[in-house]
Amino acid sequence: MATDATEVRVAGAGKVYAAPEGSTLPTDMSAVDAAFVEVGYVTTDGVTFNHARETEDLDAWQGSKVRVLTLSEPYSVTFALMQTSGDVLKLAFGGGTVSGVGPYTFVPPSGTNAVRALVIDFTDGSLNYRYIIPRAQVEGDVSYTLTREGALTYPLEFGVLDNSGGDKFTLITDDTAIDAPTL
Repeated sequence: MATDATEVRVAGAGKVYAAPEGSTLPTDMSAVDAAFVEVGYVTTDGVTFNHARETEDLDAWQGSKVRVLTLSEPYSVTFALMQTSGDVLKLAFGGGTVSGVGPYTFVPPSGTNAVRALVIDFTDGSLNYRYIIPRAQVEGDVSYTLTREGALTYPLEFGVLDNSGGDKFTLITDDTAIDAPTL
């Protein structure tokens, strides 16, 4: 692979969608299924994907490392939402109920954490990228701060769960730079 500045991508802006587990997943770059809800503004930190590898060295009696065993490969996706809506609250807290006609009441669930499907899109000029995560669940804490000096945000970390096909995510793009890899 040669050095090629035209293959540098910038995800300047994008959209995050969430839907209940089992919703019809997109197969191209066209509109997402009606079950997917755009969850609104994401902070300028954008979306972070983490593909971790927990490994263990396999050493020989002669003292050399001869292999690296992969014990697990946890994936996660993190982003912080800036809007406050019933959909954002239900996504952040793994479910819950919204009721009323004004004033409204949100009651977070206890002991449940809904599995969601996620779609994350970004465009760089005329190039489009779509990450499809069939199964993800909020993991860890949902910690937010009320302050007069900044927007209320909901930082979320989603653990990516195995899908029935074993795939963690799918990337769809019209970027020809990923065609015909030689590695």
